[in-house]
This record gives sequence, structure tokens and C-alpha cells, in this order.
Amino acid sequence: MPDEQLWTELDVIAPLGDKISVTGAAQLRLSEELPNPTYSSAALDFNYKTGSWTLSAGYRHQVTGDRGEEDYPIITQLARLTATYAWRMGRDTVLFRARIENTITASGNPWRIRVRGEYRWATPGLGAISYLFTSDEVFYQASDNEWFRNRFQAGMNLIATTRTGIRLYYQRQDSKNTTPGAINALGITAAITF
Repeated sequence: MPDEQLWTELDVIAPLGDKISVTGAAQLRLSEELPNPTYSSAALDFNYKTGSWTLSAGYRHQVTGDRGEEDYPIITQLARLTATYAWRMGRDTVLFRARIENTITASGNPWRIRVRGEYRWATPGLGAISYLFTSDEVFYQASDNEWFRNRFQAGMNLIATTRTGIRLYYQRQDSKNTTPGAINALGITAAITF
């Protein structure tokens, strides 16, 4: 039976110039069945936008509720490189994102690749709802040489103020190598831009 979870995130974006920005992010995930929090993280990304492309390099410090050999939460550190392409067609936007992650604290082959496609439909007649979206993301683990996770989302983006947006979504995640293998999540992401 899938685990029911709440995924929350706060993104703070600060421009450093016309094309460069820095994003700080904090995440907290809670579960109905597992020890809480199931996951928490803090991240920092430097972003460069050129035309339809956004390139990012960053670091994430994360703590999972899984217990290690000494019954402590597992702490990992990730280095990340991300490339995102946004293709706009009138009210529609299609985004493709590829992310390469390296678990700095792991031994062996700690590389992971994530590929995500997203479709957004702008909704200028729906008040605070700026767009509806759906996305799907697949994960590849180099150490196991397999695609091991699929993450589907559907939801909306709300404009709270001129500098604040709130993304609400439903997510279904299915994984081969983690417990629980299936997660139904309600997601809330707040983004503040300075």
C-alpha cells in the first residue's frame, strides 16, 4: 500500500545580475506511517540563464529518516549540475530538465541522472492560478546500472504576490530500491524572488 506523505519546500531566489541568480532551498517531508521527518534538506544553487536555457550548479545537504547501522538518520551530501530548456508556444510551455548528481559522501559509483519533462498551460482567466502543469521524471542510478524511480506530478501554480508563487501538486512516486516503494504525496512549494 502506498505511503501518504506531505512534501514541503521553500525556495528563495536572489538575482546577482541580468543572467545570474542564486537559489536557496529548504525541504521537509512528513509521512503518516514512517518516522518523521522522513527527509529534510538545505540546498544552494547558482543559476545562469541564456535564452531558453538555464544552467545550474549546486550543493545539497540532506537527512533521511532511514536509520543507519548505529540507529542514526542517514546524512548525505550531493553536488548537482542541471540544464533546463523551456520551449514556449503561446500559452503553452514545455520544459526539459536533465540533472546529474554525485553523492559526495558515498563510496563506489555515486552518480545519479534525473530526466524530467513538464508541460505548463497558462491560465490568465483563472485569477490567482497562473498555470496548470503535469510532469514526469525518471531516475537512473549508475552504481546499479538501472532506471529505478519514476515521479509523476500534476498541479497548479498560484500567484500570492508579485514576488511570491505557491506551487500545489499531487505526486505519485514509484521506486524499485527504497521502502516504501510507492508514495502518494501532497506537495507545496513556495518560491520568493527578490
